[in-house]
Amino acid sequence: MSNHSSRRPVVPHTIHRLAVPILLFWLALAAVPNILVPQLEEVGRLHNVGLSSPEAPSYQAFKHIGKVFHEFDTDSSAMIVLEGDKPLGADAHKFYDAMVHKLEQDKKHVQHIQDFWGDTLTAAGSQSSDGKAAYVQLFLNGAQGEALSNESVDAVRATIDHMQPPPGVKAYLTGAAPLIADQFTEGSKGSNKVTAITVGVIAVMLFFVYRSFSTTLLVLATVLIEMAAARGFVAFLGSIGILPLSTYATNLLTLLVIAAGTDYAIFFVGRYHEARGAGEEREDAFYSMYRGTSHVVLGSGLTVASAVACLRFTRLPYFQSLGLPAAIGILVALAASLTLGPAILTLASHFGLFDPKRVLQTRGWRRIGTAIVRWPAPILVVSIAVALIGLLALPGYKTSYDTRPYIPASAAANVGYTAAERHFPRSRLEPELLMIEADHDLRNPADMLVLDKVAKGIVHIPGIAQVQSITRPLGAPLDHSSIAFQISQQSIGQVQNLKYQMDRAQDLLRQSAELTKTIGILHQQYALQQQLAGATHEETQKFHETLAIISEVRDKLANFDDFFRPLHSYFYWDKHCYDIPACFALRNTFEALDSIDQLTEKFEDLVVSLDKLDTIQPQLVGLIPPQIASQEINQELVLKNFATNSGIANQSATANDNPAALGQAFDKAKNDDLFYLPPEVFSNPDFKRGLKLFVSPDGKAARMIITHEGDPAEPAAISHVEPIKLAAHEAVKNTPLAGSSFYLGGTAATYKDIGDMESYDLLIVTIASLSLILLIMMIITRSLVAAIVIVGTVALSLGASFGLSVLVWQYFLGIKLYWVILALAVMILLAVGSDYNLLLISRFKEEIHAGLKTGIIRAMAGSGSVVTAAGVVFAVTMCGFVFSGLQVLGQIGTTIGLGLLFDTLIVRSFMTPTIATLLGRWFWWPLRVRPRPASQMLQPYGSRPAVRQLLLWDDPDDMNDHVTQR
Repeated sequence: MSNHSSRRPVVPHTIHRLAVPILLFWLALAAVPNILVPQLEEVGRLHNVGLSSPEAPSYQAFKHIGKVFHEFDTDSSAMIVLEGDKPLGADAHKFYDAMVHKLEQDKKHVQHIQDFWGDTLTAAGSQSSDGKAAYVQLFLNGAQGEALSNESVDAVRATIDHMQPPPGVKAYLTGAAPLIADQFTEGSKGSNKVTAITVGVIAVMLFFVYRSFSTTLLVLATVLIEMAAARGFVAFLGSIGILPLSTYATNLLTLLVIAAGTDYAIFFVGRYHEARGAGEEREDAFYSMYRGTSHVVLGSGLTVASAVACLRFTRLPYFQSLGLPAAIGILVALAASLTLGPAILTLASHFGLFDPKRVLQTRGWRRIGTAIVRWPAPILVVSIAVALIGLLALPGYKTSYDTRPYIPASAAANVGYTAAERHFPRSRLEPELLMIEADHDLRNPADMLVLDKVAKGIVHIPGIAQVQSITRPLGAPLDHSSIAFQISQQSIGQVQNLKYQMDRAQDLLRQSAELTKTIGILHQQYALQQQLAGATHEETQKFHETLAIISEVRDKLANFDDFFRPLHSYFYWDKHCYDIPACFALRNTFEALDSIDQLTEKFEDLVVSLDKLDTIQPQLVGLIPPQIASQEINQELVLKNFATNSGIANQSATANDNPAALGQAFDKAKNDDLFYLPPEVFSNPDFKRGLKLFVSPDGKAARMIITHEGDPAEPAAISHVEPIKLAAHEAVKNTPLAGSSFYLGGTAATYKDIGDMESYDLLIVTIASLSLILLIMMIITRSLVAAIVIVGTVALSLGASFGLSVLVWQYFLGIKLYWVILALAVMILLAVGSDYNLLLISRFKEEIHAGLKTGIIRAMAGSGSVVTAAGVVFAVTMCGFVFSGLQVLGQIGTTIGLGLLFDTLIVRSFMTPTIATLLGRWFWWPLRVRPRPASQMLQPYGSRPAVRQLLLWDDPDDMNDHVTQR
């Protein structure tokens, strides 16, 4: 027994002897990292990579724009949308101002706030037409998709949630950065569910294959230990900053390790069952299993690890982050499959736990192998026809860069987008940012002309909705900024004075009317004055007559007074006269007689005055007719002045009608053909506020906000990126801005760069992976042609598989494939697609001593059920992604699953064997093989021992290979 044991191969013999320590080592490796280090999803969240490559022109442009404007150095932007059930009022503005103030204080997460709604000059540009919604743009710390950016999204969202908006008003955080952050969150949410469902499905399928609870549980335990070890080791490397991670890396790593570990376990157990079914003892079956399977598992694992490691050469962070973690995880699973799996099998075999519960059924696969060697060409044609189903769907392939449809509608960013789209087109929330940087100050009329020319050239590109710049802050040209309008304003003084001129002309008419009244009054005055002169003359005559009478009365009273003078004197002398009424009355009578003299004198004076008045009145009457004549002349002159001024005003109005209509037409039409800003505009306070928004502090750079008509993440909008750059360059030719630098960033520009880099990465990885696979296949099979066939069928399988995915998702379900699907599916299928061909061809090589066709039949019979079971398990495992909350992962999983099913059921089962049959011995070139067993070929030349000796003498290498194989 010892002599027999000494001839055992070292590696399986060591594993067989040290099964318990090996099991304990892997249990420790699976347990310790997962205890000491956070779970892989948490590590991935803390070390998540960004969406864009730092080498991407759009990424560099965005950061440079922020640097020039002294605002931000990130491409991580978000939008806060306010929505009310009625037009937003003062309470909403108050809440908005408080929110902006609070976010401005969070320097750890918020770099800059583009507060358009808070400025009356630009508020209309960030408010909906119905007044029920408004938005503000934020620039967050961390590159879009990075862990810091995701943390910033969570911090801003928490700030908003902790504030109490007014009744009927809601605040949402949405935009590109929150969308990417929610994508990671949703992908991580479903990770445990997907893993549990996958393990459950694998358990059911393993039980269906083996019909043994013990075998199923032991295989599952092996796979789970491998998964825990791989996840823990990668989580440890990620936690210390060696490995970058992403939501795709964490999810794909887990399922790749589960699927690969299950496949390798099926390979080992299947070969063990085959050996036990052939009557070998358990220990011998173990060595037969290891000898017949380990090189296939090693080659497969190295192929998968090498292929995914090629992702390290890509430029997109999402792909880079998948390369090393997946490669390391696969290598850990490979090491565990080559050591832990056989060790568990060794320990369990002592109790017969891995013994087959039923006889291995090979009859069906033997019949398929027989049909293949009999009718290889028709079967190959049918296989190619099946492949054409997928290949013919490829030309209609359409991708989407829009993340929204691929994450749940309940995701916070999606809810915010839905609210915003009730009031704004989505393109308003994700515009492009174009900056023109010159070597001189642009704040002058000449450069403003060129800047508007650039804006006009861009807005005229089909698919561009509007361009906002310093010359058109709200998207349309500034009011009154056309040359036509400004020319019309040269007569603005005349136009403005015209009304006053017309009013003054009307005043002349009023003056004429007043003169008419005055002339009428003078006529009336003349008539009255004549009457007054006549009355005065009559009165004067009457007064002369009255004076004569008074004089006569005075003389007679004087005579009376003279006669009674003594009596008169008595009344004055008697001191008691006041007390005697009769005395006092007579005294008063004599005093009245004395007053007659005074009265006569007064009348004489009055008559003299009346004589003067009687003389003057005719003179006054004579003055009125000249006054009437003068006023009539004035009236005539006023009417002539009115006629002159009115005619001049009418002529001015007529002359200004066309220029005014021209200016108003240009202003109303928002025509930008004749744009011009006069120098005095640059001193306008409102214009200076606009300069701060659209022109850099040093004045040497100007930016423009470009809005698409459709979804900026769709191919139609992405196709605008190059025309925008071209239009900008063409607009500055032979101008003062010729030679300026242009920087374009934004959603469409970002995905344009991602698409370009994806194509480059896909090309690089495909070439590198195919080269590595070819090299590994050549080493294992020792046949150049066989290696080329494996690689060729893998390439064909890639096209057909992806075409089938396009057929299912795009044509049947009406959902475009996300942009990462093609690259990730191709890269992973390149890695795992050669496994089953490798196992089949390795089995061909083992059975080739029986002849080419017989060897193919035996290989198909021996490996058919094992490979099919492994392929179906791997495919179902990848399809488990459909149960995740992230539709992107579902698309990746189903695409890879369809590819694996196609590879297992078509390529491995029919295409590769038929090609091997048709090529015959050339399939193994440069190896020398014989189409039939040597004993049959050389039977006419002697006995069996003689033939063997002859073969050994003719081709010792072949004989040695034959002996080794036996």
